[in-house]
Amino acid sequence: MTPSMRWSCRVYATLLLLYPSTLRRQFGQEMIEVFADQMRDACQTDGWVGGMGVWSCVGREVLRTALCSHLQVIGISFVSGLTALGLLCTFFWATFAPH
Repeated sequence: MTPSMRWSCRVYATLLLLYPSTLRRQFGQEMIEVFADQMRDACQTDGWVGGMGVWSCVGREVLRTALCSHLQVIGISFVSGLTALGLLCTFFWATFAPH
């Protein structure tokens, strides 16, 4: 494994801290292994561009899975969470934006 691959795996393992602990305990090691396999295959096929493609998928997955999982733990659906965030942003814009 190259130094950049080891670094990528360490960063990915750190990102797993964003996932709920039950998910990490159950699937964390397997997720790291799958990530390492995907990175290796992508980098062998397409070089650094392939690696960036894997990271792009990871970014979307972390946002979607980790955020949805945490919202569900506290009983909020993803749509409700986004709606609340939008309303909060609108409130602050209306309150503090220069008129």
